[in-house]
Amino acid sequence: MGVHTILWEGHFTPEDKARSDYAYIPLDLPAPAQRLTVRYTYADAARAEGGNAGPPSSVVDIGLFDPRGTAFPEGPGFRGWSGSARREFTVGVETATPGYLPGPLPPGRYHVILGLYRIHPAGVDVRIQVTVEPAAGDGAGRSCREAWVSAAPLDYTKSPAQSPGQWLRGDLHTHTWHSDAEAPPAQLLQEAQALGLHFLAVTDHNTVSHHRELAQLAHQGLVLIPGQEVTTYYGHMNVWGAARWCDFRCRTPQEMAQVIAQAHQAGGLCSLNHPKPGGPPWEYGFHLPVDAMEVWHTPWPFGNPQILATWDQLLGQGRRLPGVGGSDYHCRLPSYAGIRHLAMPTTWVWTADPTPQGILAAIRQGRVCISAGPTGPRLELEATTPTGPVPMGGTVPQAPGRLPLTVRVLAGVGFELRLVADGEVVFRHPITREGETVRPIVPVRRYVRAELVGEMPARLLPKGAPPDLDRRAWRWALSNPIYLAGT
Repeated sequence: MGVHTILWEGHFTPEDKARSDYAYIPLDLPAPAQRLTVRYTYADAARAEGGNAGPPSSVVDIGLFDPRGTAFPEGPGFRGWSGSARREFTVGVETATPGYLPGPLPPGRYHVILGLYRIHPAGVDVRIQVTVEPAAGDGAGRSCREAWVSAAPLDYTKSPAQSPGQWLRGDLHTHTWHSDAEAPPAQLLQEAQALGLHFLAVTDHNTVSHHRELAQLAHQGLVLIPGQEVTTYYGHMNVWGAARWCDFRCRTPQEMAQVIAQAHQAGGLCSLNHPKPGGPPWEYGFHLPVDAMEVWHTPWPFGNPQILATWDQLLGQGRRLPGVGGSDYHCRLPSYAGIRHLAMPTTWVWTADPTPQGILAAIRQGRVCISAGPTGPRLELEATTPTGPVPMGGTVPQAPGRLPLTVRVLAGVGFELRLVADGEVVFRHPITREGETVRPIVPVRRYVRAELVGEMPARLLPKGAPPDLDRRAWRWALSNPIYLAGT
């Protein structure tokens, strides 16, 4: 059989989405293929009938599974996902559209997966066209199992070593054209190098197709952390360092718990992303065993006070959840202009092991502070105890009471240092000298953390910043907490 085309047309209603967020369209290949090209279109039914002159309100995502199957949460046949960023993708034996995984295309039943993200009340009409190019020779008929075995393992440890025991700065939340940004990983790395970053996590949505490209770029001088943003319809979660794809088809807290377990088994670290209104928010609850939380997402005024309040609430309940930052930078996407840029905010990690594993271990331990950008400001917080200093993320071996602290403030002149204990500001101090060190004694029951606060001067706002931006009480740096034993 030569090149041929398979067509499918269907209609989905809000009732379909209520039953399941995903639909699986079967595609049977009687013989091996060299390449599959999938094109799809969709339109609200009311608009198609001429009853709605406005833009379509439905959003339908797309991806592909091969004959190994679609079972949750393993997804053994996963071959890629592009959300609604593309209307066409190709998966071939040797190459694939970013977001998708190349490899053998043996005969069997494939499934185009449609994500019913948002469905118009009148329903949505979807049309899928699949062009199948037959295999040439026996090589294309290898099993998918053989292809995946030959593709592993990947090495991300080629970056030059830093001096042991120092602060490394980086961005833990970025995207490329392997999901919904406009540029390749190489361009993202160039931008990170220009900012002087030491590490970078690339967390494209619901795919790991960028991992192999990152491994090939690892000699560029950055510590590259393989990541994936598990992008569900009820909240987002970054997974860093996992050696496999992690499923995103979660609807319930129980299903998300399975994915977190899957990530942990694969060596990954899980972090809640932007749990704030419009973030989108995190709807699975905060009891799940994640390892960190993105407490600063994009520049400060964009919903971060709500995240900080949630973090303080969790810390006050006794949850020891390290806080990190992430720019969610989409690599030259037009909406990422003006005030939104790579490494805004910047996450700083103290480690003597400048590898992906060392950086993730430091995050797990809470040896982290966050600043508005790659040049700071930066906070170093430690507690003074009879047995020695206790750093951020550490536990003071004493009962609640008054705790001596040491706070070093870098690049913070003109801002106010605040210490927050158990959700309340218990100390304020204006910073007047570069590298100023402050040694207060504050009352603490469960935890204490530090922050730098100050107004954004209008003269410093970049062109393109929203004219109505609230410039009051921006956070310019956040520390991680120090905890008290037995709480």
